[in-house]
Amino acid sequence: MKKYNLMLSVFFTAMLFIGCNNSDGEMSRQVGDASKEAAAGLDAAHHVMFDLARAEFDKGIDKDPNCVTCYLNKAHVEQDRVLKRELLETALELSKPGHPETMLAQAAVNWINGEGDRFAGYSDLYKKYPNDRFLAAGAYRSLQREDKVEEAREMLLEAAERLNAGHLYNLLAYSYMWNIDPKSEEYDMALPYIEKYIELDPKQANALDSLGEFYLNKGDYDLSIRYYMEATAIDPTFSWGPRNTALAQYQAKLSHDEAKIMRTSTENEDANNAFDMGRWQLYNLEWENAYKSFSNAIEQDPNFALAYAMRARTSGFLGNQGDIEDDLDIAVSMSLNASEDEAAMINAVANDMKSGTNSFNALSEALSDKYSDDSFLAFETVFATISDRGADVVLDRAKALYLMNPNFTPVLNMMGYAYMEKGDLDNAGKKFQEQIRRASGSANPYDSMGDYYLAMKNDSDALRYFEQSVKMGLKASIAKADSLKNELEKEDK
Repeated sequence: MKKYNLMLSVFFTAMLFIGCNNSDGEMSRQVGDASKEAAAGLDAAHHVMFDLARAEFDKGIDKDPNCVTCYLNKAHVEQDRVLKRELLETALELSKPGHPETMLAQAAVNWINGEGDRFAGYSDLYKKYPNDRFLAAGAYRSLQREDKVEEAREMLLEAAERLNAGHLYNLLAYSYMWNIDPKSEEYDMALPYIEKYIELDPKQANALDSLGEFYLNKGDYDLSIRYYMEATAIDPTFSWGPRNTALAQYQAKLSHDEAKIMRTSTENEDANNAFDMGRWQLYNLEWENAYKSFSNAIEQDPNFALAYAMRARTSGFLGNQGDIEDDLDIAVSMSLNASEDEAAMINAVANDMKSGTNSFNALSEALSDKYSDDSFLAFETVFATISDRGADVVLDRAKALYLMNPNFTPVLNMMGYAYMEKGDLDNAGKKFQEQIRRASGSANPYDSMGDYYLAMKNDSDALRYFEQSVKMGLKASIAKADSLKNELEKEDK
C-alpha cells in the first residue's frame, strides 16, 4: 500500500549519484554541461519525488545529450521496464571506459538482463569515497542483500551521523519498519530516525510522509492521516501525500465495523486472502494466476462456494470449457449455505455462463450500492459499463473508485481505454503510463500501452510494449507482437 513498496527497488541506487563535482571523498560523475540539472534531479529523487526527478533529468539530457548521470539515474527512478532498459543501455553506451560510474552502469545493465547483482561493488566504492553520502545507501543495500542486517545498520548510522544526511536516517528508519511487526520494540526503533530526518530536512514532505507511514502501520489512523496531510500542505506537488492520505482514510474505515464491505461466507482467513488475490489477478488479466489463486482458496476451504463460481468464471476466460460446468454445479449446490448476497452472485455467474444472460453486471451494480466501500464490487460496475453505458460513465465511476482507494490500480486501465474510446489519446497514454509505474510487475499494463501506441500509429513502440508483456507472461500479447513483427519486417524489405 505504501510508498516504500514502490521505492524499495529504486531508492537505494537512485541515491548514489548526487555529488556531481569531484570533491574530496566524493565520486565524480559524468554530467558534462548538465551538472545543475543532474544535481536537482538527484535531490528530488532522494526525497522520493520521482516525477520531479524525471523532469530534471530530462532537462539535463536536453542540455547535454551525453549526461550519463542523467540517463542512469532517470532509469533508477523509472518503474516502466521498457523505458528503464532503454535508459540504462544508453547510459552504458555513453559511459567512459574506466570511470567508476561506468562500473555502476554496467552492473545495472547486467542486472536488467538477469545477470549479477545490481549492487555489486557499491561497498568497495563507498570505502574509496567515504564522503559520498549517496554511495552509502548503495553500500547498505549491498550488505542487506547478503543478510548482514546489523552490519548494514551500523554502517548506515555511522554515515548518517558523520555526513549529517537526512535521507540516510530515513533509510535507516525503514530498515526497522520493513517486514517487521509494528507491535514490536524493534519497529519502534524507527521513530527517532524519522524524527532526525524531519529535524535535518523540515521542509521535505517525504519526512512527514514517513512519519505518517510509521503510525499507519501501528494502526494509529488519526496521527497517520494528520502527518500525511501535513506532508501535502508542505509540498502540494508531493504526489504521495494526497494518495497516502486517501489510503489511510480508507484503511481506517475498513478497520471499523461500519465499513460497507461484502464479506464472504468463509471463516478461513487464508482462503479469503487467496480469493481476493484471485480477483485482483483476474482484473489484471492474469488468468492462469487467478485460476491458481481461486484453487488455493478452495484448498484452504473446500466449502467456499463463491470461490468455485469465480474459478468457473476464470475458466471461461481461459477457454477451459471442460472445467466450467463442474465448478458451477458445486457452487450452486453449496450456495444454499452461503449468505443471501453471495448466493445471488453465484447464481448470476451460473446463469450468465450457462444461458448467456447478463445478470451478473446488474447484480454487481445493486451490490455496489449496498456495499459502497467495496473496491472489488465497484470495479465490477466500472468493467460492466464500458460497453453498456459508454466511456463517460466509466470515467465517472473509475475516478470515484480511484479517489476512494488509490491502490486499486486496475481501474487506471479502464480509464485509459475509456479515454481511447473518446479519442482522447493524450489522457489515455497518461493513465496507461501511471498504471505501469504503479504496477510495474504486472504484464497487462504493458499490453495496454502497446494498444495505445497502435492507436498512435507507432508500431515500433507498440511492439516493444507487447514484447515486454509477453516476457512477463501475458499470452494475449503474443499474437499482437507476432503480427507487428511481420508488419515491420515487410516494411524493412
